[in-house]
Amino acid sequence: MGRAFSYEDDPQPEDNFWEFGIHQVLRKYLPQFDGLKPHNAWAGHYVYQTADRTPVAFESNNCIVVSGDSGSGIMKADALGRVAAALYAGHSFAELHGGRRFDVNQIGVKHRRVEYERFVI
Repeated sequence: MGRAFSYEDDPQPEDNFWEFGIHQVLRKYLPQFDGLKPHNAWAGHYVYQTADRTPVAFESNNCIVVSGDSGSGIMKADALGRVAAALYAGHSFAELHGGRRFDVNQIGVKHRRVEYERFVI
């Protein structure tokens, strides 16, 4: 049936969304999640954390920050994970799916070079 497209004062998580959506994909990538269920969950409103609607990833003071991807994060998870791994390894470039090299500074803070994301699902 799906969730109504309306404002909710107190949105609640949906068990079916986990079971038939997230979990089915997650367990294919990480088999150790097969048969597991969340022990807590939350739901919230879709919000953009960055002005350009594009995630941010950077390292500062031995801490790697990856944020700002809101509800579309699942579509960017592979690329953001590869960027985070490159940052952790001290590399300037991440190798994205298909072998494309990506300058990790492009979605950082200091040398950010992104376009405003106009198409967000």
